[in-house]
Amino acid sequence: MIHPELMKLLEMNDILEILKDSVTYQMQKINNVEKSSEGQWWYQELPQIVREKFDNYKSDYDHLSRLFKLESDQIKNEMNKGYYYWRLLHSACNIYRNDLIEYDQQLHQEFNFKETEAISDNKILNECIGVLDQYVIED
Repeated sequence: MIHPELMKLLEMNDILEILKDSVTYQMQKINNVEKSSEGQWWYQELPQIVREKFDNYKSDYDHLSRLFKLESDQIKNEMNKGYYYWRLLHSACNIYRNDLIEYDQQLHQEFNFKETEAISDNKILNECIGVLDQYVIED
């Protein structure tokens, strides 16, 4: 059984939205590989075993994004089946947070915009990652 603290994340609308945003962002990053010649070249140069792993992640994130379009109870039932999708969420949330921080720093450097707490230090995203850090490992 999945740790109850993880399942609580699915009950909080703001955190559920962050989880959805993180998965959507991860899918955009993965799909962008195919959109540029550099990305296509990079993909073709990967060793076969790594390319297969990349393809599997793409498929798994695609499944996870479809899962988040289900009704709340269905999402909970699917997410309660195992830790694998929680690990994918953990990874997606960390990548999302790191890229938001980098993006906020670029805005500050290039345009002298003030760093925005909602971007560089998103409390909801940080709270979500904190719970994932604690409980995403199987007992």
